[in-house]
Amino acid sequence: MADRFGLNAPLIVQYGRWLAGALTGDLGTSIRTGRPVALELGWRLSATGLIALLATLASLALTFATVTLKRSFPTPAAARGFELLAVGSIALPSFFLGVVLIILFSLRLDWLPVSGFDSWAHVVLPVAVLALGQFGFNAILLDDTLSEALGAQHITTARAKGLGDRDILFTHALPNALIPLIPYLALQFAFLVGGVVIVERLFSIPGLGAYLTDALDSHDGPAFLGAIGVIALAVAVANLAADLILTRVDPRIRLKRTAP
Repeated sequence: MADRFGLNAPLIVQYGRWLAGALTGDLGTSIRTGRPVALELGWRLSATGLIALLATLASLALTFATVTLKRSFPTPAAARGFELLAVGSIALPSFFLGVVLIILFSLRLDWLPVSGFDSWAHVVLPVAVLALGQFGFNAILLDDTLSEALGAQHITTARAKGLGDRDILFTHALPNALIPLIPYLALQFAFLVGGVVIVERLFSIPGLGAYLTDALDSHDGPAFLGAIGVIALAVAVANLAADLILTRVDPRIRLKRTAP
């Protein structure tokens, strides 16, 4: 088997061969399963990507709702409740939160399945765990940037012209407050693609994180390198997407064009 997979060659030679193949889309063959790594990563990445995307959207929806409620009811009780919810979301480990949700919604209420990835019902609990885990960071960041945006000079001018609080919040302040959040969301999505190992293990989801740990446990070099390469590519694509979005939403940022 060592001759078949080229394991007798020096490590630098093995890596060079893998890199040359990766540049053409060939990630090698899994030592553990004997199947092409690119084929295995394709359907694994589809599961993880779906969960990461839904978790990001759910976290954003919860973030906008809570920050808007806090701004709509500017009372000390609302501020304390917001801080408690955000900090509590950050402090709760994903494993603990997942176990609590399984006990409540699967074992006690019997509303959702415990594990698997066969229907949309299987996606609800993993997405909820990941979304709640990211919500605290998003909410604190958006609330801070929104406070800074509301203190800008053009907001003072808008108030002097008689614009209502709702128009000021949604039309003038919120678009500016979202700009610092965009790069963070890109990194957050890339992290979710490669960092949902605990959640995938807990809910028995055949995703990228589980594939990476299986490859590491079985000393499957091609599978491990392929998974790491996909995660690195996800980070690069997410950052590129964030930069392109920023050039569209922020008029102060423009791509530099070279003179002909």
